[in-house]
Amino acid sequence: MFDRFSETRDLVHRTARGLTPQQLQYRPDASRWSVAENLEHITIVEQSILAGLARTLQMPPEPEKKSAVTDEQLLANFGRVAQPLTAPERLLPTSRWPVADLLNEFDAARRRTIEFATTAVDTKELRHYFMQHPFFGELDCYQWFILAAGHSARHCNQCAGIKESAGFPR
Repeated sequence: MFDRFSETRDLVHRTARGLTPQQLQYRPDASRWSVAENLEHITIVEQSILAGLARTLQMPPEPEKKSAVTDEQLLANFGRVAQPLTAPERLLPTSRWPVADLLNEFDAARRRTIEFATTAVDTKELRHYFMQHPFFGELDCYQWFILAAGHSARHCNQCAGIKESAGFPR
């Protein structure tokens, strides 16, 4: 889990490194997000997941439950778009931060996630706490950490497609 957090943090940085504000804000078409919008969304989702996990870990554990989704299924689709999903409105990018601050905001969110995960792993059996996912159903908290890292990779892959599009500013 912690290796995935480091790998995907580095991937987010490689995705945005060296891009001009014009490149960060380029949209291949009206239906797709820019690299900047993807970065903002990644950060918002990470913050949202962390808030949800903090609430969930305050609830009583449910050691008798098991997630219907396996870690292997989550990892098999790590970073891939297995099925396009529509983000809820509260997770949509709205230019919350200046483009120049996006990586700093992401880094702060990722640091908080890692700090929280470190504490949670030391104090809780993450497999005994569950939180609902709109697509996968109930996932245990360990799986949510896997999902958070995979979500970053997924959007970095989308950004790679933006950067490869014919109209991307050079």
